[in-house]
Amino acid sequence: MSLEWALLYPERTRSIAVIAASGRHSAWCIALGEAQRGAIYADPHWQGGNYAIDRPPARGLSAARMMAMTTYRSHASFEERFGREYGEGGEFTIARYLEYQGKKLVERFDANAYITLSRAMDRHDVTRTGKSYQSVLQSIQQPTAIVAIDSDLLYPPVEQEELAKYIPNSELFWLRSPHGHDAFLMDGDMDALNDLLVAFRLERGTRDGCGFGMAG
Repeated sequence: MSLEWALLYPERTRSIAVIAASGRHSAWCIALGEAQRGAIYADPHWQGGNYAIDRPPARGLSAARMMAMTTYRSHASFEERFGREYGEGGEFTIARYLEYQGKKLVERFDANAYITLSRAMDRHDVTRTGKSYQSVLQSIQQPTAIVAIDSDLLYPPVEQEELAKYIPNSELFWLRSPHGHDAFLMDGDMDALNDLLVAFRLERGTRDGCGFGMAG
């Protein structure tokens, strides 16, 4: 969204921040999304998307969410928080955590919406005009803060480095965290991210009119 604002509304967007994101999904991201959609399709209640309101593909949607949650964190983050600990009933605590997250999403989200949104994310590409990815990024003239999270499995730092390479008026910042893609939502890391962005705004003199784009 942040990149799109810069491209579509250059006169209204003074500066942008791209946080743990890319300009288009990689094959890696698309594969993860397809696996999640496959879990929904495999639910017998899916019925090609024409499921009854009172019989949604809840198990499939829950499994999709559980898969997604594993990509939002990192090996170190899960080891630190869960390790091989067991909870009540003899289950691993990480298993109980994922089950809880899956159930919570089912209670507030629709399977068809999940399919549609994840497909839209996979298919979005700032180069849809027919120009090359490099030339489109080079056309972004606004001051651009690009934040890479060193432990991000979903949008690895190589993708932010690519953005910084081609966007001419950009600066690459690093958020060092063991928590993976969701680091920008963690209390301590959120403070560090805020400090990075405040420093960027003060340095570039762009106190107003910033667009902030985050993936996840």
